[in-house]
Amino acid sequence: MPGTQVTAEMAEQREVLARLVARREEIQAGIRAVLPDRLRGISMIARGSSDNVAVHARYLLELATGLPVSMVAPSIITRYHRVADLRDHLVVALSQSGRTPEIVDVAQQSAAVGATVVAVTNEADSPLAEAASVTLAVGTGKELAVPATKTVTGQLALVCLLAEAVCADGTDLDAYTGGTAAWRALSDTVADTLADVAPLDRAVELLAAHPVGIHLARGLTYAAALEGALKAKETTRRIHEGFSSADFLHGPLTVSSPDVVVVAYGARGPVLADVADTVRAAVDLGSPVIGVGHPDVAEGVPGAVGVPTPQNLGEALAVIPLVVRGQQLAIRTTLALGSDPDAPQGLNKVTATH
Repeated sequence: MPGTQVTAEMAEQREVLARLVARREEIQAGIRAVLPDRLRGISMIARGSSDNVAVHARYLLELATGLPVSMVAPSIITRYHRVADLRDHLVVALSQSGRTPEIVDVAQQSAAVGATVVAVTNEADSPLAEAASVTLAVGTGKELAVPATKTVTGQLALVCLLAEAVCADGTDLDAYTGGTAAWRALSDTVADTLADVAPLDRAVELLAAHPVGIHLARGLTYAAALEGALKAKETTRRIHEGFSSADFLHGPLTVSSPDVVVVAYGARGPVLADVADTVRAAVDLGSPVIGVGHPDVAEGVPGAVGVPTPQNLGEALAVIPLVVRGQQLAIRTTLALGSDPDAPQGLNKVTATH
């Protein structure tokens, strides 16, 4: 039956997250054991959904360390054969399978020039894990559906743990995660989000009726917009793009129209009002709106469809139930369009870029 595999894997997210939270101290101790004495810089390497997780990690790691965090351009190393001096640097390599050739290659070459490589992957015995100083493994077993779900939310939890582990002296990320209480609530919050399907029907009707979608968020919720757009485009085979709400105002806003639906994601925090203001700018040009997460995202917008999430997590962890909502919207819209989200045409589970 279409969508059976991905739906089953989505349902496993509560258990996957609960296991990671139970290992929070163990995971962070392993990270701290390999950190350079004087951390000089942090770089991220990823593709696909892992790239969206890396965006979240970038925000959190800059908040945690006060250091600039860069996204590696893989081709600089794999095609142009230039490797920077990475002594006393952290290189965070993200790949769900741990087998994407260019991610493994960059990790290996980074380690060879002195970087401390952290692998964030599902597979603890993968080639990527072998190249790393420490491996943060989701450990959820095989993910068979092409659209990644449980591995993505697992990776998001792991990069939050990573950010806590590398905090500079005097820095406390509790203001962004919600602290221990939020970590304890995370798996049940995701379960509640998965179980709350009633708000999805109207949103799916709106998505099915519009062939183009714009997904908006900012800051610590930005990864939800990127991942929501990716899930929608790879399953529905329609045009969906994710934007920072700030970037969207710098030109792309002009695509807003009655033919383009806006899916906006938000959580309580410093950028919530920015996302809401951008939504209203899109509405002024005619776009219908789906507001995911905090009700203020689309408060007072005529005809807006609300798809709420529980409001009991800090902004950094709240991105996880927002991503779950994006999964639900993509899978249900694909089914409504008569396609099978388990196996989108043209895609394989592991994409072997070099």
